[in-house]
Order: sequence, then C-alpha cells, then structure tokens
Amino acid sequence: MVSLWHKLLVFQKRSINIDKKTNTHRKNIIIFILLAALTIGTSFLYIFSRTYAKAWRIGVAMSPIAFESILARTLPHLYGMIASAIMLALLSVVFQTITQSRVLTPSMIGFDSVFVGTQTVLVFMFGTSHILFANPYVNYTVTASIMIIISMAMFGFILRSSRNNLVFLLMFGIILSGVIGSGTRYLQIIMNESDFIQVAAATSVNINNMNVNIINMAIPLMAIVAILIFWSHKKYNVMSLGPDHAKGLGIDYEKEITKNLIIISIGMSITTALIGSLTFLGLLAVNAAREIFKTHKHITIFIGSSIMAAFAIVLGQSIMELLEGAVPVTAIIDFVGSAYIFYLILKGNKI
Repeated sequence: MVSLWHKLLVFQKRSINIDKKTNTHRKNIIIFILLAALTIGTSFLYIFSRTYAKAWRIGVAMSPIAFESILARTLPHLYGMIASAIMLALLSVVFQTITQSRVLTPSMIGFDSVFVGTQTVLVFMFGTSHILFANPYVNYTVTASIMIIISMAMFGFILRSSRNNLVFLLMFGIILSGVIGSGTRYLQIIMNESDFIQVAAATSVNINNMNVNIINMAIPLMAIVAILIFWSHKKYNVMSLGPDHAKGLGIDYEKEITKNLIIISIGMSITTALIGSLTFLGLLAVNAAREIFKTHKHITIFIGSSIMAAFAIVLGQSIMELLEGAVPVTAIIDFVGSAYIFYLILKGNKI
C-alpha cells in the first residue's frame, strides 16, 4: 500500500513538471509569434516612413513608379538592419557564455576602431583609386580579414593567458581602440584632403549610410555564422555551467573557446563593415530575452534576442525617419545601453 502511494506521488510530481514545461513552451511560442508580428509591423512602418510619409511631408503624390524606385533602395537597408541585429544578438549570447558575464558584448572590444584604421591605412598606402579600396567587394574582403586576424590574436591571447579576467579583457580592448584611433587620426591629418574626404565617407558607416554594395555578400556569410551558432546550442547550454562542469560533461572546452572566437570574429567583422558600430544593441536584446523567458536554454535565448534586436533597430529607425532624423537611433541605443550596463554593474555589486 505504501509503495503504491509512493508511486502515485511520483507520478503526480512528474505530471506537474510536464504540465509546467508544456505551459512554458506554449508561453514562449506565443511570445515569439507576438514579437515576430511586431517586427513585421515595424518593417512595414519603416517602408511607409520612407515612402508615403515622406511624400506627404513635402506635399507631393506618391506614384507607383516612384514607390517602386524608393522601395528598391529601402529594402536593402531593411534587410541589412535585420540581418545585422540578429547577428549582434547571437554573437552577444555566445560571447557572454564564453566570458561568463552578462555585461559584456564583443562590440565593446573595439571592432569599429579596427575598421576605421584598416580603411585609413589602405588609402594612405595605396590611394583611393587602388582596387583594395575602390572595389567594394575586394575592400570588404580585405577589411574583414584584417579585423578577424586582429580580433583573433587579441581574444586568443587574453582568454588563454588570463581566462575569466574580464576587467583585463575590457581594458585591453579600450587601450587597443585608443592606440588604433590615435594612429588613425595621425594618418588622416597628414594625408591629402581628397583622400581624407574619401576615407571619411567610407568609414562613416551607419544605418543611413549602409554599404549596400556588399549586402548580397554579407548576408549569406551572416546566415552561415548563424547556422553554426544555432547548430551548437546544446553545447552552449553545457558551457554556460563553467569550464570545470563542461569538461566533466565531455566538452573540449579549450577547443570550443577557439572555435567560437573565430565565429565571433568573423560575425563581428562582417557586421561592423556593413552597418558600423552598435555597441549596446546586443547587450539590451540578450538581457531583455533572459528577463522575459527566464531560461538557460540557448535556443530560446537565441530566438528571443534575435527577434527583439531586429524589432528594436527597425522600430527606432522608423521613428527616426518619421521625425526626419531628429535623433539618430544609434545614439538612443547607446544611451539606453550604457544606462542599462551601469544598472547591471550596480546590481552585481549588491549581490
């Protein structure tokens, strides 16, 4: 009789756990659908803000031919924004898993400085008419390759010799950015005026000045990186437990660190060269996803943070277009992100 009662209790507990998991799964799916619907809605809002809303402001009628012409220029920007936002969110999750910290993203390590420095050196050494600078595909390939090499050297040295020393990692990135920035400014001062104007135009990469020539090249590369990340979501679940537990569960931790550093370097180089620096977008999206979904499963965090990052950047850019660029969306993201990281640091100190 006692044995039967014990079996009934065990069965009841298992049933409750299954019901909880089922309810959580349904809740996550509903949130995913809602976020996806909002992102699609904001995409249409972005298209409207650049077509009919702009025509209405200047008091002209939007003809079908004009709409198609503007749409042809708008869609590449929209695709680039969404792809870059998803990439930043995925890479931020992976980077936080590697560093065991919720306040770091790979954008903080100075990819934008390396990008500007690389373009400046190419112009200073070869000139603006050289194929390394003039051809967008060759320039993109060379720039991304140099960024990958530099970031790999930096990440590999720091995380191997001083693993989990997050302060040293951040300080090294800031110092590297400062050194490269100083050298870049010096070269820009001593080069001739026409070369400087060309460099300034090429390095002023942002959402409005996106390098649409390389979108067809960048997005497939981003898709490959995203597939590799999603494919390893179960390994990230184990790695989030820490090096000791991960090794005990059969994960080759050092090998996975090296592989993911390569993935992060490639993804960040592609994204920075396409859309510029969005330091805090990944941080905000990832931490918002963790708060909403309350899970350590990376597949859920990957999907949730990706959709939220895409929604945030498209909504912000749509509002900026409607307000005629009164406040750049990157400035808003950086302001909110810096305030949020300050909150996370204070919260961590209290704990």
